[in-house]
Amino acid sequence: MNFGWIELVFFYGIAIGFGVWQVMKTDRELKRTRAEREAREAAERDKDAS
Repeated sequence: MNFGWIELVFFYGIAIGFGVWQVMKTDRELKRTRAEREAREAAERDKDAS
């Protein structure tokens, strides 16, 4: 049996999993930041309108 294949699958599985996790984490942070900014801008618009 060739253990090189096992090593490659294991290593790249971890690397790809970490990359996917980072993309998902960044996406969540961007959505949260955008929602906070939109809420702040809406509050400022309401404050200016009154």
